[in-house]
Amino acid sequence: MQTCMQALMECQKTCMETMTYCMTKGGKYMDATMMGMMRDCAQMCMMCMNMTIGGSEFMTSTCMLCAQMCEKCAKACEMMGDDAKMMECATACYKCAECCKMMDMEMMPTT
Repeated sequence: MQTCMQALMECQKTCMETMTYCMTKGGKYMDATMMGMMRDCAQMCMMCMNMTIGGSEFMTSTCMLCAQMCEKCAKACEMMGDDAKMMECATACYKCAECCKMMDMEMMPTT
């Protein structure tokens, strides 16, 4: 779980840094859909961390939603594949998505 918490923190931080980077670059980097996706992803990562730390009963649902949002954000960032900062964000998002999926599998009740 510690590895996943680190991935969540890294993804949240990277998305926020990449948003700032995009604002300084301007032009195509200011795409509203992509900026919104990075913002939402960063917020969802923070929520997922808080729910996991607090042991919320909604932790599993939150982890799955976080994984979906991270994957969508990664795909948006990959559209700027010629930019190293955007690819760094995509990588952090994919790593976080994988961790969230693993956390979901670990938390599933066994029957």
